[in-house]
Amino acid sequence: MTDPQSEKRTILVVDDKQNILTVLDTFLRSQGFRVVTALGGREGYRRAVHEKPDLILCDIRMNEIDGLQLAAMLKTQGLSLRFVFITAFATIQGAVDAMKGGAFDYLTKPVNYDRLKEVIHQALAGPTSQKPERTMVGSSDTMIKIYRRIAAVAASNSTVLIFGESGTGKELIARAIHNQSRRNHEPFVPVHCASFNDHLLESELFGYERGAFTGAESRKEGFFEVAGGGSLFLDEISEVSMATQVSLLRVLQERSFNRVGGTEFVQVDVRLIAATNQDLFTLVSEGRFREDLYYRLNVVPIHVPPLRDRRSDIPELGRAFLKETCTREQLPEPVVDEGAWTALDSHPWPGNVRELQNILERIIVVHRPERITGEMVLEELGSASKNRHHDGVETDERELLINALRQTGGNKTDAALSLGLSRRTMYNRIARYGISADEYL
Repeated sequence: MTDPQSEKRTILVVDDKQNILTVLDTFLRSQGFRVVTALGGREGYRRAVHEKPDLILCDIRMNEIDGLQLAAMLKTQGLSLRFVFITAFATIQGAVDAMKGGAFDYLTKPVNYDRLKEVIHQALAGPTSQKPERTMVGSSDTMIKIYRRIAAVAASNSTVLIFGESGTGKELIARAIHNQSRRNHEPFVPVHCASFNDHLLESELFGYERGAFTGAESRKEGFFEVAGGGSLFLDEISEVSMATQVSLLRVLQERSFNRVGGTEFVQVDVRLIAATNQDLFTLVSEGRFREDLYYRLNVVPIHVPPLRDRRSDIPELGRAFLKETCTREQLPEPVVDEGAWTALDSHPWPGNVRELQNILERIIVVHRPERITGEMVLEELGSASKNRHHDGVETDERELLINALRQTGGNKTDAALSLGLSRRTMYNRIARYGISADEYL
């Protein structure tokens, strides 16, 4: 007789030995559970993301991706999934590592099935899994490597430098590092450096004393102090002036700074994560970025690929964006034709993941379709989408900028935000492509 608790509950079994999977699958099915099996950690990750099981029964020691790494990678996705680890190596340190890795419990091989039933019953009696905020989506080999790198670096206090084009999700990676770190109960403070002029950025980062300048009527704490104990994310670090770069270098070296207009040294405990869509090494060679700061920031680099280099993730990303938009707009999710996925796959995506999100949201809001067709997608992408290739990215980007400006009535700030660009970058690209107001007004 099966346990009523097993009804509609899914257990994912992960092991790198097929015979173990077969035995556990047979036993768990006999208890009335829905069982999904995965041969190794890589397949386990993909199954966990897609299935979101109620419980994961996982070997610790596996080739390539072990059980503890798998748990850390899933945390990167914002998934608080319950784990029961199984291992043939019963050591005190192993048990400690398993519990630190987020295990509900820890069993040794050969498995005692009475004990296994008891542990599963206790685990499933706990609160359900949660997905608290938007997280990275994608299970391509490239993204799995990034998840593993995030999981590895999160446990440290090392400075991280994230490289990637605009719209690739660099802030999501920074948040994932923070959420997995020991600092996750402290603030995560994102700062878009290109949004401030040079003087304002200095005072916003380090704060100021009363009377430091006209209008400074009281002391103000800067972002470094606000992020105390937590993580400070500096996006578009390439846009920081040389003077502010000197101040950042001192913070990284000495873990202290002066507020603007002050002489007192303020000690700070902050994990710094920076990001850029520029080639900082080239900027260093051109004398536009300090070499010593570059090496202080580039302790652990993470390179985020553009969407055109991970096209296999487009369906997974697309479904996530459609679900998010339809939930927010209280609309039923449409069926997506194969032709629509083909059209999306053929686009060069100069605006990357953010462009994909915007296009799908636009389709939902404007068309409110029961079915998304290839023609509908091409209409939103523009007629030139039918025969685009990677070597036409610059032409596509120019059209993308013009479309964004048209949709915002020529408001460059709003157009920049819709494309995930800074205002400064937007103006630079308008000038580079020679876009005139006659083309979008």
